[in-house]
Amino acid sequence: MHVENISAGFAECSFVTNKEAYYLVGITPAREDNDPTANEQLFMQQMLDSIYTGYLDWQQSLEEINVSPIAPFSSHSLQYGTVTRFFTGLIPDTEYCIYAFVVNPDKREPAGTLYIERVRTLRESQMNIHFDYRVKGYWDYIYPINEDGFIEDHFPYVATTRDSLDFAAGQSSSWPQIYFDFWLINYFVESETAPIHYGVKAIFNDGFTSYLEFVPGHTYYTCISGYDGGFLQMYLYKFTWTGEDFEAYFTDEDNLISHGKNE
Repeated sequence: MHVENISAGFAECSFVTNKEAYYLVGITPAREDNDPTANEQLFMQQMLDSIYTGYLDWQQSLEEINVSPIAPFSSHSLQYGTVTRFFTGLIPDTEYCIYAFVVNPDKREPAGTLYIERVRTLRESQMNIHFDYRVKGYWDYIYPINEDGFIEDHFPYVATTRDSLDFAAGQSSSWPQIYFDFWLINYFVESETAPIHYGVKAIFNDGFTSYLEFVPGHTYYTCISGYDGGFLQMYLYKFTWTGEDFEAYFTDEDNLISHGKNE
């Protein structure tokens, strides 16, 4: 277990274990009243029970809409082999415990030693992030880049694309639309359902998708912001869909409005 990167609002950690072992990884605030090392067996069982409860909720949600097959607990909720995990939504200048332990998925019991790495997030983000944005076909491709123009593969960001017709009727100015998108991003993050993504390279054909069926002649707004203990560099882009052959590229200079760091 090795912490690769720590910032104000996220941590990157790699885990390596025997290929035949399932294991659980997670992160929790380091508090005196909840010290994992005070009772390691109890802590591991509590974390395992919590993740299993989440698995049952997911399983039930699929059953309600008649979706099958349902993945077993081991493959749905546990790690296997070598894994890199990103923990996002962390509080700046706060100590956390990143933990990992082997699990017997059949008995749903801890089956090994508790490994813990204590980390403290940065007081404020050191990232100076910008975005290159591309629309091609039904996909939005978003590239967070640093000041040298290199893609920040693991920098978390939030993005949402909206049809202009989705906004409330009678809003002739773009300002209500802009603020509506910013509010929507805040809502996503605070509700812990944020569509947080990481930098992607075009060769992987792995862009952020807006999950919209673009309609020819409709205008769309895409709001993008870095998210590292707060919003960094908000951008709003606008395009009008023309058809499947539509392709557009945007840079910082093309954005409709730009907000500075943490504004």
